[in-house]
Amino acid sequence: MMTRALRLFCLLPVLFLSLTGKADNTTLLGQYEDSLRLLAPKVFHSHTDELRKKANEHYLVLLQEALNLDHSFDYPFDSLTDIGRLKSPDGSFRIYQWNIPQSNGTQEYFGFIQRLNPATKKMDLFRLTDKSAEIKSPETQSLDAKKWYGCLYYKIIRNKSGKNVYYTLLGWDGHSAQTWKKLIDVLWFDRDGSPKFGEALFMMGKLPKKRIVFEFRAEMIMALKYDEDKQMIIFDNLAPESPQATGIYENYVMDGSYNAFSFHKGKWYYVPEVDALNPKRPNDKFYQDPKADPEKKSTNIVPAGKKNK
Repeated sequence: MMTRALRLFCLLPVLFLSLTGKADNTTLLGQYEDSLRLLAPKVFHSHTDELRKKANEHYLVLLQEALNLDHSFDYPFDSLTDIGRLKSPDGSFRIYQWNIPQSNGTQEYFGFIQRLNPATKKMDLFRLTDKSAEIKSPETQSLDAKKWYGCLYYKIIRNKSGKNVYYTLLGWDGHSAQTWKKLIDVLWFDRDGSPKFGEALFMMGKLPKKRIVFEFRAEMIMALKYDEDKQMIIFDNLAPESPQATGIYENYVMDGSYNAFSFHKGKWYYVPEVDALNPKRPNDKFYQDPKADPEKKSTNIVPAGKKNK
């Protein structure tokens, strides 16, 4: 029988190779990160569309090679400040994404989804190809990585509908020089682990929609956010500046009211005219009710949980 000391001696080379492999990959990932960081100014700030496109093709190849390396899923890529890096709430996938401004005022979007496949226990990588310019009626379309409605996501919300897990995405699209867009989309993964976009979860109007697209005047800051306390997606109501401008989206602006989607029984239900103000919380340090009787208001603002002496 092999002695305990001999077994340990035999295991040491395997352990050494494992640790060395991880260290080598970390070093290699750092080298890729440096190359990408140095290339970024050409990608995002070159003077012509052609120069930016050529540099971006090189950038895509380098990033794809880096993301295919072992241990890249947990590598931070902190110095790549020109691209977004968003991790799902359950830590099962990451989205890398960026936009390239075009001289005509439009944007092109690029990205990858990197996922730990629960079935194969391996890491899958999917390149996202922006086809938004070709997608007609996007609120009814089922899409995938090769036909993606490109934008920059800034929020991921994990939902369940029956046994299915969905990820609701909030995103921004600098559509053109005249109009911008904001989107609520749905990401899910099919049986082979491939990403799919769009699902009929949005109950608004007669038929459910697979995603929601808002279009409005460029440079306007439309609110589209997820309220954790209310468990609602709350957004500005958009309206044309005049009845004659209906359907001309460069004339659509915020009217000061808010609507929402509330998740219930596996669907997002439209809720009109919601109060977007957050209620008082017990841990708020300073609070005075604006509706309280002015005669009864104290002249001193008292931190919550304390009393005037």
